[in-house]
Amino acid sequence: MKPSLVSRIRNIWIMSHWMRNEAVAAAAMLVVRRNEVKLRRAEDEKELEKNAGQLGVDAAGNLRVIRVLDDYVVPFECGL
Repeated sequence: MKPSLVSRIRNIWIMSHWMRNEAVAAAAMLVVRRNEVKLRRAEDEKELEKNAGQLGVDAAGNLRVIRVLDDYVVPFECGL
């Protein structure tokens, strides 16, 4: 026996509703992921700022904020 037109439309409607729900769930996961990445970046930037606050003395004897790289000492203003 052939399914009726109403039955076919109902199946299509159910499938489209399911697909819409899946799209909403995927979009929500993307938004949550984006927010987590932003928070992680902010934490990383705070960590960098905390580590970059070392003090050094320049040629004139003044205290300067510096960053220590592998073999070089760079003034903080030039490093970022």
